[in-house]
Amino acid sequence: MKASPSQRFIGAWREVGALPLTRVGPAPLQVAWLNDALGERAVGLGVAGEGEGRVDWADGGAPPVEPPGPWFGGWAFDEARGWPGFPAERWVLPALLVWEAGGRTFAAAFGVEGEARAPLIAGLERVSEASVSAPSDAKVSAASSREAWTRLVGDALAAIDGGLVQKIVLARELLVAAARPFDERTVLEALGAAQRGCHVFAFRGLDDSVFLGATPELLVDLRAQRLRTEALAGSAAPGQEAALLASAKDLAEHQFVVDALEARLRPFVHAVDRPARPSVRALANVVHLHTPMQATLRAPTDARLLARALHPTPAVCGTPTDAARSWLRAHERFARGWYTGVVAARGSDKFTAFVALRSSLLRKQEAIVFAGAGIVRGSSAEAEWEETERKARAMMNGLGVNTHG
Repeated sequence: MKASPSQRFIGAWREVGALPLTRVGPAPLQVAWLNDALGERAVGLGVAGEGEGRVDWADGGAPPVEPPGPWFGGWAFDEARGWPGFPAERWVLPALLVWEAGGRTFAAAFGVEGEARAPLIAGLERVSEASVSAPSDAKVSAASSREAWTRLVGDALAAIDGGLVQKIVLARELLVAAARPFDERTVLEALGAAQRGCHVFAFRGLDDSVFLGATPELLVDLRAQRLRTEALAGSAAPGQEAALLASAKDLAEHQFVVDALEARLRPFVHAVDRPARPSVRALANVVHLHTPMQATLRAPTDARLLARALHPTPAVCGTPTDAARSWLRAHERFARGWYTGVVAARGSDKFTAFVALRSSLLRKQEAIVFAGAGIVRGSSAEAEWEETERKARAMMNGLGVNTHG
């Protein structure tokens, strides 16, 4: 169902018994939005509407804590390189949304205003716990070759040396196969347990494929007029924090992102508040240079317009943006789709968007895992290959691939 800005939806809610959100059923998950740091944990089933539209609460009024969203969606890294089942941009209002807040669990059913409310109430009555499959016995069945990667990095460095760009972010894809279809609930639970500090997400495509991951990178969080974003670029193996902070190559790569974010925010905000130097953010498989940023908007602004002004950052595309993206269209031999795109939740007075990293596209018993690395002057194909291997490991483990043997 497509929605227009003038279309109105209605929601009915109730408090329900506690159950793991990844196991909310009985229908398949349409979206998952799991972020402990923000205190936002929700899953959605089915689709009540698509596009946009106002959502009001039925007779009982709003729940004591409003849910994330209730609109969820995002867009591709480059609309010229899309995936079947995933439009260049898509927003959905789930038919059923279940979320946690303050130690309590709530459920809301949504429908078009003016339609009978009995189906909404019936939807709330059907909230149950779905079964979850055991992890798949999966293995890597195909991957881009190291030789091809070395040639691609060499071509990127030649473009940098020739003055076409200052940075290009290259990506790889790895194909994982399993004996039976992947269960996105199982993968989400594995990611949530292993990737603390990351935003765990899932979106079901029109073709029933599922894009999911555990991304560390916030693009924008806008609450009223207050905005947060972050630069996350420059990587190393765990235990190499001191070397990362001293690396001229990584600091330069990180500064590209800081400078770009500040420049793109300038028309919208009074001033950007950030530390003078990056710190290190440690994740399970990799450590990153990290610069958090805060600002206050000059005037009310469409959050999606603001997010599009920031995306794609040099952390996922390169700089200058247009030249880097054109280079990638000519040289990167696969469709990124929503990988390095944006996944987001939007409500009446808040909008949160993440860059879709450390992710995979599940298609029944196959999964495509994505990993990337930023190429700047001083990069080496060998070091950047190892970086993509580290980044892919989180998703591989979530899919049940043994990365230690």
